[in-house]
Amino acid sequence: MTMSTPTQPLSVTVSFVSLLCRDIVAQAEFYHRLLGFGYLTELESEHFRALQSDGPILGFSGPGAFDLLNIPHRDLGMTGTTFWTFGVEDEATVDAAVSTAESLGARVVKAPFRTYYGAWQAVLADPEENLFRFSCQ
Repeated sequence: MTMSTPTQPLSVTVSFVSLLCRDIVAQAEFYHRLLGFGYLTELESEHFRALQSDGPILGFSGPGAFDLLNIPHRDLGMTGTTFWTFGVEDEATVDAAVSTAESLGARVVKAPFRTYYGAWQAVLADPEENLFRFSCQ
């Protein structure tokens, strides 16, 4: 399979990254308490919650999103195939973030370690088993 290149380069930014979850309120609160990102109440609905990061908005979509967006239903209790990585400034912050995440209900999948490319990171699962990492170079 060959990949084609657009004739005109697209000018895009990543505006939202969204997580499909069973309980949008609990999941948004978990990440709010863990990361300190503020709520975007103007985007709230029965189907969606959002947090403002210094980059893309972190979105939390409930099970109704399957039908609203016409996407295939899946078991929201299974570990996903994508994950978020949150960059922090140093190794001590990775270690502290892991402790905070655990106290909020996260599960450590892989304790802080040195990657093959020299980063210090840890892999965790949130209360709904979505994977995420804390990492620093």
